[in-house]
Amino acid sequence: MNIDRIVLTTFAGYYFAQILCLRSIQQYAAGFPIDLIIDDFDIQHWPTYPEDCKQYVLDNFPDLDIRFYRFSEFSGMERVKTGGWFRQQLVKLYLDRFVSDNRWLLVDADVVFREPPDLGIVSAVVRHEYDPIGAGNRLYVEKMLACTKPWVGNEQQYWCLSGVPFRLIQRDLLESLRAKIFEVNNKDLFDLHLDMFQQQSLVAFDREGKKMIMSEFQLIEIFRNQYYHSPLPISRNGASDHEHSSIKDWNFDRQYFVDRAVSITNRDWELSQTFGANHA
Repeated sequence: MNIDRIVLTTFAGYYFAQILCLRSIQQYAAGFPIDLIIDDFDIQHWPTYPEDCKQYVLDNFPDLDIRFYRFSEFSGMERVKTGGWFRQQLVKLYLDRFVSDNRWLLVDADVVFREPPDLGIVSAVVRHEYDPIGAGNRLYVEKMLACTKPWVGNEQQYWCLSGVPFRLIQRDLLESLRAKIFEVNNKDLFDLHLDMFQQQSLVAFDREGKKMIMSEFQLIEIFRNQYYHSPLPISRNGASDHEHSSIKDWNFDRQYFVDRAVSITNRDWELSQTFGANHA
């Protein structure tokens, strides 16, 4: 793979799942330094989580070349009041502000690879019927880029470009994307998003599909496809074999992880369960 580093974003809901993710990286994408970016906001029900997360990973992977970062290291992130899903999208759009080098395999920490990831294509899920999330994503991309075609493929289809939670990201891709957004909106990406949430023009979900819904990967890939100097082909059948349940640790039975040889202390399990019970 033509990358410099592998970058994972994680939070307390992937405390045990990230061990499975890192194992699969060791098996199918070994040899690269790894950066783990930890969401350290809203952890009142697990106040030691960032330190616990770092130590847990180091205990399981003592030989990995790994660096740790926190969401709070991004200046202004404390102003985000809309939830972790919004924070992690902003982190990805500013990834170059966190990590070094220029080309990264970006991975959500609940992904488990079953084969080497193919980073030479962008995978899409194609829906042939009206989809309120897809409609909201189009409104979002149109606002960000002022493009006449805030979609790929057929306008009558809804190509979801965020269904595969790993991809190749380049430093200049993100820099060019943010520059384009500033050119179009006369405001930097971070402040623009905070304003839109405060105005409730950007929401988590709108059943009628009349408000913008954020998708960082939809935005990145449409920009890459229409504006970037090195676009990638988009395929509906290109996803490398992987597991991605989007289910948080506390929704699994403990035996699920035990059966996969994930070491779990009673303390960590109880903290995870308490965090999950109070997680919005």
